[in-house]
Amino acid sequence: MSFTMVILKSGNVQDWSAEITAAVPGAVVRVVEADDDARDAITDADCVYGTVPPELFTFARQLRWIAAPLGGLGGGWFHDALVESPVVVTNMAGSYNEHLSAHAVGFLLAFSRRFDHYLRLDHWARGPAPTDLTSETVLIVGVGGSGREISRQCATFGLHVLGCDPRAETPAQGMAELFRPQHLAARIHEANYVIVTVPESPATVGLFDANLFRCMKAGSYFITISRGRITVTEALVDALRTGHLAGAGLDVVDPEPLPPDSPLWQMPNVLITPHVAIAGAPYHDRWRDLLLENCRRFANDEPLRNVVDKTQWF
Repeated sequence: MSFTMVILKSGNVQDWSAEITAAVPGAVVRVVEADDDARDAITDADCVYGTVPPELFTFARQLRWIAAPLGGLGGGWFHDALVESPVVVTNMAGSYNEHLSAHAVGFLLAFSRRFDHYLRLDHWARGPAPTDLTSETVLIVGVGGSGREISRQCATFGLHVLGCDPRAETPAQGMAELFRPQHLAARIHEANYVIVTVPESPATVGLFDANLFRCMKAGSYFITISRGRITVTEALVDALRTGHLAGAGLDVVDPEPLPPDSPLWQMPNVLITPHVAIAGAPYHDRWRDLLLENCRRFANDEPLRNVVDKTQWF
């Protein structure tokens, strides 16, 4: 079965029309950028690669599939008409697991070796002793692709690994125990390091608030590589100021970019990277391969990969 696809050029969206038509003979692909052209093109499109805003979605008469050019979508990507429609949405999750996990574990190792202290020195002086990871526990909140890879890496350093996830059925490699989010507040105090990889969803926006930070072990570290809105920034700042948390490694914040006057910039126990955990990953090649595979499946009326629960945003 052939189909008509529209590629909406913007941001990370690349023109893979030649690859699509080679993979699915008979497929018709239109690449558009201008708003007027997009309205005309989407009217009779069966599928779209790109982001379809509400005002454009209203022109779609026979749309059945949107391939989102992102790994994590979040609430801002969805709108009521899309959620309530039968249109299937897929994402590009799993395209940069190795890079996300390396970034998170990099933060953990930096804190365990006390780089947060040494990076700020301007003279030769020994500081606090590094920690023995074989006697410490890491809790991974979100055991998807990157979370599972983080577990494997942490286990190689001898850490006791716990996991928390609403969907995962089995512990990741190296993970001693997996539990559900309803037990998070009661179990989070067991961890010396908490690494957050969960996607943004209605259940995770504001998840790490003042109450949950109070439940964390005194002197523990907070690391997040997922989405900024999962953390209540003011609550994190308070937990760091009081000394309840020993430090934080942040690749994502709320808001982004982090304002110059944010107190987080001045805290010596905070390491910040500007949402670059996936930098260097060959994800465009993986996006292309996943898109082509789903185009073949769509043409043959087969189940698509990476289907998103539109009510949960992932």
